[in-house]
Amino acid sequence: MNDLMQTFNQLSESQQKQLLAYADGLLLQQKAKKVDGDLAIWKEKILNVSTWSEGDITALEENIKGMDNWKAPQW
Repeated sequence: MNDLMQTFNQLSESQQKQLLAYADGLLLQQKAKKVDGDLAIWKEKILNVSTWSEGDITALEENIKGMDNWKAPQW
């Protein structure tokens, strides 16, 4: 491990940043879960994410229709 630190310290600052970014990428790959092909659980989770109710969506759609009628204030 000491050899690794000595080598790292010999690199320029930009090279050290590149090496750290590469190591972060390797860690992300290691942590990534492999998809088992069954997306049913994921679909259920994603359906429960929204906090918008049907009434909220209806109100937004009604307001969108009226946006063309807005008048800019006169100065």
